[in-house]
Amino acid sequence: MLAMRRRVKDERGESLVEVLVALGILGIAAVAILAGLQLAATASDINRKQTSGGAYVRAYAEKIESYLKTNGNYVPCAATDSYKPSTVGYTEPPGYSASVESVQLLTATGAVFASGSPCGDKGVQRLRIKVVSTGSGTGATEFLTIVVRKNCGKGTSCA
Repeated sequence: MLAMRRRVKDERGESLVEVLVALGILGIAAVAILAGLQLAATASDINRKQTSGGAYVRAYAEKIESYLKTNGNYVPCAATDSYKPSTVGYTEPPGYSASVESVQLLTATGAVFASGSPCGDKGVQRLRIKVVSTGSGTGATEFLTIVVRKNCGKGTSCA
């Protein structure tokens, strides 16, 4: 019997408080790890949307430029809807919307034509193109500024 008492006395277990503290610490660590994983997934999604948006905004700019190479498609005193995707033949990818955010008329020296003055289009425009991801989650917006000019064609004047 004496040997049994010593054995019980020597075998110490953890108390309930110690177990609960250990579980609390492990729970906090698990929450921190899951939050880090969520942040990594969100950052990856944003990066993917930005990369895709950059490619899409360049493709839209190329469509505008090829549209303008066709003689007669230049729009004097253009507005933002003058070069919309459907007009220039650009198909918006699923989950993205494309638009021309601004159009600025440029003078012969490259200066911006004063707003409020009558349209004096000299055949050069600066377009700010925007592509926005419209899907769920955090969105991404990509911009590209291009300068377009009126296609004069061979043997014609740009007047």
